[in-house]
Amino acid sequence: MDKLDQIMTFVRVVELGGFAAAARDLELAPSVVTTQIKGLEERLGARLLNRNTRSVQPTEVGEAYYARCLDLLKRFDLADDFVQSMQAVPRGVLRLNVSLPLIDLVMPVVSQYAAEYPEVSVRMIVTGRDLDLIEDHFDLAVRHRVPDNASLIVRKVGEFSMVVCAAPKYFAERPVPQKPSDLLDHNCLIYTDSGSGDRWQVFSTDNDGMTLHGNLHTNSTLALIIAAESGQGIVVLPEFAALRPLAEGRLTAVLQEYTTAKRPVTVVYPHRGLTPTKTTAFVDLLVKHIPQALAKVSRCTQSVLQRESEASAGASILVNGTPSRASRSRGDEPASGAKDRPVPA
Repeated sequence: MDKLDQIMTFVRVVELGGFAAAARDLELAPSVVTTQIKGLEERLGARLLNRNTRSVQPTEVGEAYYARCLDLLKRFDLADDFVQSMQAVPRGVLRLNVSLPLIDLVMPVVSQYAAEYPEVSVRMIVTGRDLDLIEDHFDLAVRHRVPDNASLIVRKVGEFSMVVCAAPKYFAERPVPQKPSDLLDHNCLIYTDSGSGDRWQVFSTDNDGMTLHGNLHTNSTLALIIAAESGQGIVVLPEFAALRPLAEGRLTAVLQEYTTAKRPVTVVYPHRGLTPTKTTAFVDLLVKHIPQALAKVSRCTQSVLQRESEASAGASILVNGTPSRASRSRGDEPASGAKDRPVPA
């Protein structure tokens, strides 16, 4: 029999002065109340109540026990109130795990969350590999793929494209790859925590399974960008990580027509029960921010790639040592009436 049920019944019997009154108040059969009090006294090895035909009164030890039971029940009520107050307004510590490539996407949400909910502090651990959310006591994780663990709650909040790119100087003495299989002849810089090993599963072709080779393997997106910018090799990056290097001309994109596969951004929960308000409030902000941020990145990236494509098409093309007419800029056009004049020897 549950100890707490016994204690609650005992307290109501003392307060109402009888078994029948306590039974009505607790909506129990009188026999159940009698059984609970008998079980409580047998467990404690002491008589708690003196009974007669007219009333029920606590014994001396029953009076002392009653006072302590009241204090205990008040503590239970305070504990319930505490949990309910935490559910009403986010409080406490939010333990968050974030995949390394997603830091730039998630940090604005963390800052907004801290501003809106000052009674919550965020403990964020950034990793390449997936952690065990239950064993490591995380409230949630934000990841760039769908986890294999079917017991977790997974919610997709957005998706992003990948960009294959390298520094212009890398191609100074090397051919630009025209199809994914051409990457087999290049130095490919590998992100080790992609879940795909040495394969870039980002192409809308049958080349996803090809094994690539390179002289740098790392779980740091920043290290890959620095290495690529130095001309070390070709790298595949999330669109949001590649945007600034592309916009500033430090990297140039290749195989754009093939890299159409999308990758998900997922929020992962460790529990299927009631989710704390501190967690749901953070997820609400993620659901609002991530799709908007990814859409903005996609528009900016496409604009940059379009400008890059137009600049490449409009670059000077030497024909017999002379720029072709199609490649001349407006300022290079000969003055009116001069285009047919012979060039002085």
